[in-house]
Amino acid sequence: MKTFKPSALTLALMMGGVQIAAMSNIAYAAEETPKEAQKQQDKSEEQVEVIEVTGFRGSIIKSLNTKRFSDTVVDAISADDIGGLPDVSIADSLTRLPGVTSVRIDGQSSELNVRGLSGGFVFSTLNGREMVSTSGGRSIQFDMFPAELISGAQVYKSQKASLIEGGIAATINLETANALDNEEDHSFRASLHGNYNEAAADNEDSDTFGRRLTLSYQGKYFDETVGIAVGWANMFQPTVSSRFVNYQFDEQDLSAAYDGAPESILVSSGFEINERGGEDERNAFTLALNWEPRDDLRFQFDGFHSKFDSNKWDRGLRISGINNIATPGAGLLIDNPLSADGALVGGTIYRDPNGTLLAPPYPGSSRDINIQTQADDNTTNSSSSAFGLRGDWDITDDLMMTVDISHSEGEEEYKDQVLRMAYFEDSSAPTPIIDDNVIFSYQLNGLNNPNLQFNQDFTDTAHMMVTSSESYPHIESNSSDAIRVDFTYQLESDIFSSVEFGVRASMRDYDLGRARFLYGTTDGNMRNGQYITYGEDADGNLVEVARFQPHVLDSSNSTVSTIGGNLSGMPSFLSVDNDAILNAWIPNVDRTPVRTWQHDWTMTQANLVEEDVLSAYLQINIDTDFFGLPVTGNFGARYVDTTQSSTGLVNVGAGNGDTIYDDVGGTNSDWEHKKISESYNDFLPSLNLNFKVTDDDQIRFAYAKVMSRPEMPTMANSGNWKFDVNRDGDGRNYIGLDSSTSPKLRPFYANQYDISFEHYFTETEGAFVVALWYKDVANIVSDNTEINYDFAANGFDLPSIPDNKVEDDSGNVLVWENGDYSHAENNGDAGYIRGIEIGYTQTFSFLPGYLSGLGANVNFSYTESEIEVESSVPGEENQLGPLEGLSPRVLSATLFYDWDDKLSARVSGRYRSDYLSRQVAIGSDQSAYFQEETIISAQVSYNFTENLQAVISADNITDEPNISYFGNTSRTGTIQYFGRTIYFGVNYTM
Repeated sequence: MKTFKPSALTLALMMGGVQIAAMSNIAYAAEETPKEAQKQQDKSEEQVEVIEVTGFRGSIIKSLNTKRFSDTVVDAISADDIGGLPDVSIADSLTRLPGVTSVRIDGQSSELNVRGLSGGFVFSTLNGREMVSTSGGRSIQFDMFPAELISGAQVYKSQKASLIEGGIAATINLETANALDNEEDHSFRASLHGNYNEAAADNEDSDTFGRRLTLSYQGKYFDETVGIAVGWANMFQPTVSSRFVNYQFDEQDLSAAYDGAPESILVSSGFEINERGGEDERNAFTLALNWEPRDDLRFQFDGFHSKFDSNKWDRGLRISGINNIATPGAGLLIDNPLSADGALVGGTIYRDPNGTLLAPPYPGSSRDINIQTQADDNTTNSSSSAFGLRGDWDITDDLMMTVDISHSEGEEEYKDQVLRMAYFEDSSAPTPIIDDNVIFSYQLNGLNNPNLQFNQDFTDTAHMMVTSSESYPHIESNSSDAIRVDFTYQLESDIFSSVEFGVRASMRDYDLGRARFLYGTTDGNMRNGQYITYGEDADGNLVEVARFQPHVLDSSNSTVSTIGGNLSGMPSFLSVDNDAILNAWIPNVDRTPVRTWQHDWTMTQANLVEEDVLSAYLQINIDTDFFGLPVTGNFGARYVDTTQSSTGLVNVGAGNGDTIYDDVGGTNSDWEHKKISESYNDFLPSLNLNFKVTDDDQIRFAYAKVMSRPEMPTMANSGNWKFDVNRDGDGRNYIGLDSSTSPKLRPFYANQYDISFEHYFTETEGAFVVALWYKDVANIVSDNTEINYDFAANGFDLPSIPDNKVEDDSGNVLVWENGDYSHAENNGDAGYIRGIEIGYTQTFSFLPGYLSGLGANVNFSYTESEIEVESSVPGEENQLGPLEGLSPRVLSATLFYDWDDKLSARVSGRYRSDYLSRQVAIGSDQSAYFQEETIISAQVSYNFTENLQAVISADNITDEPNISYFGNTSRTGTIQYFGRTIYFGVNYTM
């Protein structure tokens, strides 16, 4: 049997073009210096022959060697491993590493969680340079990065001084190709894959088949002094999800709703049943140009660009207003109410049981329960770009300098366009009237599908009409510019091998814009069929002032749709072509969303957040013996100076501000542009020690003080007063203050410790690794809301009452009371997060015959935390809850089989236990718990020749649902099914 020796593997991978002794970017400071690498290579050449490592086994060895020879606690994947399963994005690949899991958005992995912490605590880089998000979060959207264009990735779980600060959970570095590292002078790769989702085949907004096309080339020229690497990856993929979305539960007094009803019970305001269909289209490009004019001088320019258009249409039924059964005089009746664990979970509701109420569009009509057919465009258009220029100069044999200049930017526009339809008594009437004969029964079944029944047919075009067209786009941009200068100096010492030092300066901007379009009076009126505006004539008689007639539907402009799959049995509804309907209904209306003072949130939510950082570090690398044990590692410190600011509108009282124009010429002088800044500095020490106990065993210890800055949107200046008229339906009016974001917020900090044991097998390839880690987290940001806050007594100057808030619609003077004070703040002591990670990888080449092709890779992590923050889950007010994104148990496993360089097969599963995250409903995030889930994928490939490979694979084989709940499993949140996807295609290399 062959012997698995570090020197042999190091040499084999170097000969194969994989850098083990050094990462490709000085930001990830070469794990060994050039002089040390040469010594290791010379020593290896004396002892062993070169072993060529290929295929999936080779990828395992490469990944393990990155971990084995790193001077930090790191897990990695290589290019072969990335291509090993039907990974739509690099996020899917990374979830196979210990302690790494993902959040599924529309069925695809996007945000990554590491060691129980959500994406905001994960710092991400591309080729060692900071990568910004397309939106305002710190977490990048990993689905922007095609797995096919990434040559390697590392998850750094411990920090060292030379790494850019920013990740409490981890730092994830993605790498693109460098042609001069390629073994061949020229290489070309092409792949063409199709895909099929059985659920998408039945959806009108989704194509049945999708495709993925990748082309890449690497070439070396002029005696290997010039390298060119280019790549293009195109993806067009149908996407579909069948969904039941229940709205959050809030406390209500139902004592007036029915006999024996409780004074305090949790009630959801409504729910949606819909099918989301559409397509994701991504075009991504990479380019790397390398030039080495002399042995001591090297340059590299690399660029990345990805455009991701996620076209999503939500079609179904939306029911709102169930909570109005608590309002006396609402005219609603609930029969056979069902409750469970302190919440209303079902019943039969009548909108007008006595037939005595007026219906829209007449004035004074009841709008307590509303049932709409939705046709919403939730398309998101995103783009991400990154460029960098780097130069390395060996000033002397012992001194090297690196200069790196980089730019990263991301943009995203979320359309949020809404088209609504309602049920009328007669759609052919000159003045159609909303049908008040509404009776529906519902019963939530916890984590299982609900039971729903309606007395109306929402596909009958004799009754259904279009009532509302709205749009509320979110437009975000994010950019970062940075320059860094690093030096490495080799030392002639038996203890310290080298010293590294450097500086980095960066500027980061985040800009948010909002806008609005509505055809009609107000969004509430139009949604409910109140399409006529009434006024009074000179004699006080009621007259019609304006009319926005609903649009008639028929078989030529609508089709009947039914949700299939696991949510089949739900009521049918109408689907329409939104653009065709709008062009016919309002052909001469400008539908461009605008910012107006009439809806001042479109003005006040706009904000510019800026972040300037200057950092310097010193790191000393260790290479010595300690009581006969070889010891490597480093110690050092990073000094960081940060200035963050926010520019936005702040309410300074009626007439006290600047005259500010909106997009339609309106003005307001109650606000002023104000820039608020905050500066602070941090000292971040770090230590990494690796003890080589035997040739095959080593122990690691790491300590570092780490930080994660707040999300960019949470640093927007706020302090805007809210005037809530009849907020709780009891006629009382409240003045509140929203300071839930602030540029004064400081980063999260943690002192973290890691200790691990690594054993590398000698009889076969593989390793067994056990790691313990502990994070003492401080200064965590939390949201706080104080009810009925006495502003005047606490030094706040109350603002002037706006003109439109002085009187109600009947001319009565409004009386105002102290409302809620919402604010974000840093809590000084948070607590610990700790856990254990166990990794096992082995190829079973010792087995006889065909069985020798088997192998396994299994990773398990367990995490616990004493950190509790005020819960934002509805129904858990004034209670403490866990950190968002923390799953106590995470497991990933891959069983693979390779035979004769021809056949390759593998099955992979990933599991995460329950966790807290956010579901999206009624246009806003709602905090909820998500049920445990297990995702199974599989792939088989066959190499017809050395150049041609056929592949077939499947993702989400069991059609695992994504299910959430509000604190208790009886309080249903969201139930989503995405369908399973089959991939098939060919890969060609030369």
